[in-house]
Amino acid sequence: MREPLSPTPPEGNPDATHEDEALRRRLEALKADLGTAQQEEADKALPSRRGADDGAIGKGLRAGSELLAGVLVGGGIGYMLDNQTGLSPLFLITFVLIGMGAGFWNVYRLTVPMARKRPKE
Repeated sequence: MREPLSPTPPEGNPDATHEDEALRRRLEALKADLGTAQQEEADKALPSRRGADDGAIGKGLRAGSELLAGVLVGGGIGYMLDNQTGLSPLFLITFVLIGMGAGFWNVYRLTVPMARKRPKE
């Protein structure tokens, strides 16, 4: 089994100096390879032209979930208030409408920045 290399070679051992130099060259080559590999990974992570479609799909799904969440939360609040007060459809209808309004407002806030970024034709 080999002994670990010391930071400074022992005096009078030319083999140790040669081995240290070979290890330094190998370390520099590995650093260069690592830098190249990291750069390739960074290039892969950059959004491609196809990524624009993914963003549109994501925003569309977000808009749909905003609408759905508003209606569901409003309906849930209205249902609970109806059960507690005994006024059957009053709070349910009121809060579903408020939830729809909140959902549409969130979709509006989502789409206004997109419309401003879009170039005018």
